[in-house]
Amino acid sequence: MNKFKVFFTFLAFIWLLGCGFWSIYSFLLHPESRWIGLLINAWALPFWMLLRYQFSGRIEGDLREPGAFAGVLGGLAIVLLTDVDRGMAIYLAIYNLFVLLIYLYHLSAVHHPKMPRVDATFPTLCRVDQRKWQAAEYCRQRQLNGVVLIFLRGSYCADSRNQLLQLCGLQREMARLKIGLLLWSVQSANQWPQRLWPAKSGSKSEPEDLMPPLQQLAPADGSNATFVAHFGAPLLLRPWIRDAARPSAWLIDAEGFVVWRQLASNYRTPVDAATLRSQLFRLQGLAEE
Repeated sequence: MNKFKVFFTFLAFIWLLGCGFWSIYSFLLHPESRWIGLLINAWALPFWMLLRYQFSGRIEGDLREPGAFAGVLGGLAIVLLTDVDRGMAIYLAIYNLFVLLIYLYHLSAVHHPKMPRVDATFPTLCRVDQRKWQAAEYCRQRQLNGVVLIFLRGSYCADSRNQLLQLCGLQREMARLKIGLLLWSVQSANQWPQRLWPAKSGSKSEPEDLMPPLQQLAPADGSNATFVAHFGAPLLLRPWIRDAARPSAWLIDAEGFVVWRQLASNYRTPVDAATLRSQLFRLQGLAEE
């Protein structure tokens, strides 16, 4: 299923980009406003996603991607008002609206296999160096009241970048509550931009404000199968990156039991810092007992 979604997502963006170039060509032959509207309609989604990727932490999206949606609908309105002959521009603009909807609600949806339930023991994870990781042992060694696990899709994902920047603000509060924070990805920390990692970029922030080291999952290990989406990376990155982590967030107590979880239904809507902050009381309450 991941292969099909990645392939059709690639086709969707190629279609939108090609439609935009064709509208430019048509405008040069016949300077009419409908081609400008079609260009806005076709390039709204690719341009919006590029902006979110380049300006992570400043431009945030949601399930509806309001910036892209406004551009697609605005371009469609221009075409409907100017294409009095009901030509090809109208049909292409409507097709592009359907492409946007299919991408937002289907192609970017995340399928989660059977995951550990609340009150169940969190499974052992395997790092890329074949070392095993267990939540209970991790908390015992560091004398923590619990640990928060965040699975990041990848460095190429605008939402993963934005999520990573949001987590900086939680470090001080989590340190005060003696709650650990671990990030997991199928990529190493070196494959993420340095500006997202204060510790790598020479920041003089206090240790509590620095991002924790990112743990790299072993994609081929069977113990990580439920958290890794094989062939889930974009098709253009396939020569270098093939797999992606399924975005999710987990609160685990000191004994290794799942206290709370959030499984993202769409990779563009991972858990945000505000939601995590509102759930930390669960581990704090267990520690007080």
